[in-house]
Amino acid sequence: MPELIVLDLDGTVLSVNSFRLWVLYMMRARLPHLGWLRRFQVSFAVIARLMARKAGLIDHETLKWRLQKLWQRISSDDGGALERDFIRRLEQFVRPELAEVLKAVAAGEIDAVLATAAAGDYAYGLGRSLGFDHVLATSRTRGKGEPSNVGTHKRDAVLSFITRRGWQDRFLVLFTDHEDDLPLIRLSRTVYWFGPEGERAALERRLPGISLRPGRQGGEILRERPA
Repeated sequence: MPELIVLDLDGTVLSVNSFRLWVLYMMRARLPHLGWLRRFQVSFAVIARLMARKAGLIDHETLKWRLQKLWQRISSDDGGALERDFIRRLEQFVRPELAEVLKAVAAGEIDAVLATAAAGDYAYGLGRSLGFDHVLATSRTRGKGEPSNVGTHKRDAVLSFITRRGWQDRFLVLFTDHEDDLPLIRLSRTVYWFGPEGERAALERRLPGISLRPGRQGGEILRERPA
């Protein structure tokens, strides 16, 4: 069977970290559907949460969960306008070197999954806008204390998804930039690496059975597919 392509989002499909842009977007509170007082309250709420994180009063997961709930409150009656606007901003940072791969994904020429720790509040919509039929992200409806779609949780989500699809015997090709994806890296036959070159070299020494290639070569998967 043809290989199954799994792509990370932040630092991989996007050249930036979408979480940081999401925080900044809310902190600036350019929210035309809200009055000035409510916009000020939103900005203050984001800053307060960031200060609590910096002071060590909350961890990253709690910060992210609280920001998800804040986003849901401020966008509940805007008809999806905030999500669409933020997605348009993120689309500016899609890596041009992945244009061929994403075009093939959108055309249904390859089976691909966008698997990310990013909040589903925007990641699902962004994935669809890029042509993905399958997006695994941090759930919008997760309860407090439930983990993001990261590390072993991301690996398990991918494995669960491909098992439901009957794709468990397909080789995985992973596009990523971070060792947070080590659980998925270990399951992959080929990895296209968008992180620092020194880290790729170190991973090659640790994982000699996996082909770790520079991310800029990712388009070669389209030419290596069997006819």
